[in-house]
Amino acid sequence: MALDRGTQAVVTASAFTGLALLFVVIRCISRFCVIKQAGTEDYLAIVALILSIGLTVIIGLQRENGLGRHADTVSEEENEMLSKLLYASIIVYNLGLVFVKDSILYQYLRFFVHRVYRRIAWGLIVFVTAVGSAMIITSCVSCLPVQYFWDKRGDGHCVNLMAFWFSFSGFNIITDLAVWLLPMPVLKGLQLPRKQKYSLIAVFALGGFGCITAILRLHVLYVVSMSTDITYDNVGAATWSSCELNVGIACSCVPAFRPLISRIFPRLLSSTRRDHTSDPFSRGAAYYRNDSVVELSHVNKIESDMSQHDSISMDTTHTPGTIRVKQEWSVTEKDGP
Repeated sequence: MALDRGTQAVVTASAFTGLALLFVVIRCISRFCVIKQAGTEDYLAIVALILSIGLTVIIGLQRENGLGRHADTVSEEENEMLSKLLYASIIVYNLGLVFVKDSILYQYLRFFVHRVYRRIAWGLIVFVTAVGSAMIITSCVSCLPVQYFWDKRGDGHCVNLMAFWFSFSGFNIITDLAVWLLPMPVLKGLQLPRKQKYSLIAVFALGGFGCITAILRLHVLYVVSMSTDITYDNVGAATWSSCELNVGIACSCVPAFRPLISRIFPRLLSSTRRDHTSDPFSRGAAYYRNDSVVELSHVNKIESDMSQHDSISMDTTHTPGTIRVKQEWSVTEKDGP
């Protein structure tokens, strides 16, 4: 027996929320238990997950009050409750996206050692937080008085809600692209074996799925804006809102899996030196350890009759987080004058 549209939305939202929950749990094990270095980005991801769970609960309540049914079968009381739940879902959804993007950007700060890229990341954090907060506040007062959003029987007025939602969707898509593309120049400049380099780029490229879901959601918003049967057609918007938020959470967690994977498969993700000459913004050579960065500055090459060749390597079979230095000496003798 086929599921009704409302139930389909609940099942899809629950499945994607479960996926996001799994990814956050793995992330927490990696950060809290393996390396014991949880950061701001981890707590932001946890808050985003809580908001995602709240959004799924709201979708379930919407289904109980007529979501997925034709408008002529929905009572006036159910319509009012649907409007209240829609009001709550808009705030929860947009707030969740702000937390997801900030989580990703704070994670970039853990990876970036270059001043220029760090400044760009900080700038995006400020921009996403400020503009996102302003739009969320505007959503809260999009109708005055506020209850006019769900109860049109009294006096009041609302902004053009569809225009406002489209503008917020556009903001989300633009910031998604900015967050997704920011690390690519850094990753491209890494001096790594080709296989490791491409796998690292692929991990960060997963953020592109967030952009895709945001674009698909924009399309269903257009469908809703043209609909004369909103309770039936709004299923797509509810479903894609949950998908976009949960895909963002999942993608933000993948780079944090590295310490756990390194612990289970120590030879799979060996750390590799990156030549500081590969990036004009670097002040020294950078070495990646687990998910953090150790910056080594002032690496001087000494040329003399006795030359020292140092190589720094990571040996994950020894104590985690240690750097072993192997020194090789060569002595050249010169004939007398």
